[in-house]
Amino acid sequence: CVTDSGCSEVESEGFCTISLSGEYQGYLTTCDGACVTDSGCSEVESEGFCTISLSGEYQGYLTTCDGACVTDSGCSVETEADCMGAGGDFQGYVTTCPGACVTDSSCSVETEADCVGAGGNYQGDSSTCDGACCIDFVCTEVPEVACDGIFFGVGFFCDGLSVCPREPVPWVDDLTVPSTAVPRYGEAGGNARYEFRVLSILHSLNRALSPVPMWGVNGEIPGPTIEATQGQLVTVDFVNDLRRLDAPEEYITSHLHTVMECVKGPDTYGDAARLSLRVHGIHARAEYSGHPSRTILPGQTYTYKFPNQQPAATMWYHDAAQGLTRLNNYAGIGGFYHLMSAEERYSNVPQFPSGEYYIPLFISDVALDEQGVPDYPDEIAYAFAGEFPVVNGKIWPKTELKAGKYRFTLLNAAGKRPLALSFRLEGGDVIPFHAIAADQSYYSEAVLLEELIVYPSERYDVVVDFFHHRNRDVFLVNSDATTPRISRLVRFSIEDRSGFTAAFEKDGLPQPPFIDELLSVRNRTWVLDETSSGSCGASEFSINYQSFDEVEDVVCIGDVEVWEFANAFGAVIPMHAHLVQFQVLERFPVQFTDETFEIDGARLDAEPWERGVWKDTVACPPGQVTRVIARFEDFTGPFVVDSPVMEYRDKDMKRQFVVAKCDCDNDGVSCDNTEDAWGCPSDCALTSSAFCGDGICQAGDGETCGTCARDCRNKEGSCCVSGGLCEAECIGGGFACTEVAAPVNVACGDGLCEARETAATCAVDCSAVSTNASPYKSNPAQLPTPCHNVHGHSESHHCV
Repeated sequence: CVTDSGCSEVESEGFCTISLSGEYQGYLTTCDGACVTDSGCSEVESEGFCTISLSGEYQGYLTTCDGACVTDSGCSVETEADCMGAGGDFQGYVTTCPGACVTDSSCSVETEADCVGAGGNYQGDSSTCDGACCIDFVCTEVPEVACDGIFFGVGFFCDGLSVCPREPVPWVDDLTVPSTAVPRYGEAGGNARYEFRVLSILHSLNRALSPVPMWGVNGEIPGPTIEATQGQLVTVDFVNDLRRLDAPEEYITSHLHTVMECVKGPDTYGDAARLSLRVHGIHARAEYSGHPSRTILPGQTYTYKFPNQQPAATMWYHDAAQGLTRLNNYAGIGGFYHLMSAEERYSNVPQFPSGEYYIPLFISDVALDEQGVPDYPDEIAYAFAGEFPVVNGKIWPKTELKAGKYRFTLLNAAGKRPLALSFRLEGGDVIPFHAIAADQSYYSEAVLLEELIVYPSERYDVVVDFFHHRNRDVFLVNSDATTPRISRLVRFSIEDRSGFTAAFEKDGLPQPPFIDELLSVRNRTWVLDETSSGSCGASEFSINYQSFDEVEDVVCIGDVEVWEFANAFGAVIPMHAHLVQFQVLERFPVQFTDETFEIDGARLDAEPWERGVWKDTVACPPGQVTRVIARFEDFTGPFVVDSPVMEYRDKDMKRQFVVAKCDCDNDGVSCDNTEDAWGCPSDCALTSSAFCGDGICQAGDGETCGTCARDCRNKEGSCCVSGGLCEAECIGGGFACTEVAAPVNVACGDGLCEARETAATCAVDCSAVSTNASPYKSNPAQLPTPCHNVHGHSESHHCV
């Protein structure tokens, strides 16, 4: 019985624990302990006898003279005599065998003291660096350096199973923060030029699965984050560099997933891997806004310019190619675009948790086939949702956090699934959090929430305080009922050490002034509905019961308008408008009759997380009209209003609207600075955006092998067009041919001298030497003629 005053041998456990308030060591134990002297070790009854009578060093009650014995076969604890008899190396009395010491970068066998001193995680005496290793679904236990397959980590074992799981395993992959993009010129956060190359890669979604073919921006999923500052120009050279994994010298000639070739886009270009970069929420010129018809094929480049003349916001970039949006993003294309204010960038005192205490979360989902490869239906599935959550490129990742406050950006990058997000302890208890920003601005006052509904493409910044949850696991949880259900998304293990504990601002946060509804010059209605089934599988969607190619909505530059999204469909549809940020005003229940509707009930307030903030995406519930207000300024041209639900968008839940110069003199003679072809068609001309050198043989616009050999001859030199008809073998692999006119027109008066415009046809744009060359470029290696760009650094790709 061990007490504060020593050790004694007693008859019963009760007498020890109750009468003596001691710790009972068990039946038949004695108070003997190891006593080490100059002459050896002996086991004696009392500490006093050891230290006084024997002048030894007492090792403690119940200790023995056994010690670590190292032999060729390993280490074990033995008596000195037994160790020497076995030909071993005796490590000393009362010593233990070293164990596995795991650090951030490696594992080695160390003593516990050495491991702790080096900041490692000691796995226990006699433990090894072995862990579960899966090769072709067969599990063995070996060190990581000896594993040629998927290593689960030290401490993960096969548990008697001879076959590895073919499904992902939770909490075996670390949550990583997306990298920061490194510019080719300039500095990150300032005036900078980036190159984004979309590459074919093998990506590991989960340590239990083999790496799978996907597409990553600069080889990363998610792609690198662009850090930008208000007023500082960002230029992105977006390169379609998709090549065959088995033959990297060749561009791919078909898509990674099955393409429905009857939808718009693929009905012209087949299953070619076309790309179009869209920065969701960016305020930029029409040609840089991610129009779905402005696409590039493998081997081509498109240059985007973002002036960043807008409020600070966390945006995201993704693909927007006509008819391929769902597939290209499912393949892995996407990343964050973080626009800061100058105060935020240069402040030495962070207003909110930052640095290691800021974690952006890129949340999507995935379905897997029997081999663990991302699977998508051959046809557009409106109800498609993946069965596994993917956060920052990993299924069910984990991370350790300090006890304190963290700022998270919550991005719903899923194709369709809405998210109902909360932070919950292991037992289910909710941790309240503050929403501080949404889509396009900070809140005027932080909103205290327990759960937040996030629809596709919406972003919310929240601050969560973990200070009182040390040594606990906290989960980011989704409670939305969309099937297949996914619940826990990320595991946060809270450490017993403090992190960011300072207070943060909850009101008076910076944001642009709101717009008075009295300033609106027009209410513009967009009816969202499903149309009858056509020739392309499932029913199609429409806005105002018109197709994407019908351009009838013209907004005069500088005007304020109220837009009303009336949802006649049976599910919530999030909606988004290019170019603008807006305020959510209110909702009303409505009753639909044919293609019209009437208000049918009292006004409904915006949700708490929609008020006092600027948005670019809004949820539109069924049977309601959702009203928002926006100002259309700075840039003219064709823009897009669409649904961020990618399956809906690919089946025409999108429309074009045009921002135009409307100060017309209608003289029928010249196009003046206050006019353009959209607002003043009697004075300014619309022309095709097709031009020789854009990499597309535009047979519908009159291009032939005689008028434009560069676009209309393939790399073997064969002609791709005959009698206005395209040859099928010329589509893909960096070439395209279309028998219809270019879907995007060029407007005289827009300030750009582009495509087929000349000083004779559009003097207002082309009278001076233009500095606004086409953003398209082709890879010289793809060209069938000796003609090439003699100014490699220029944005112009025209040959002279």
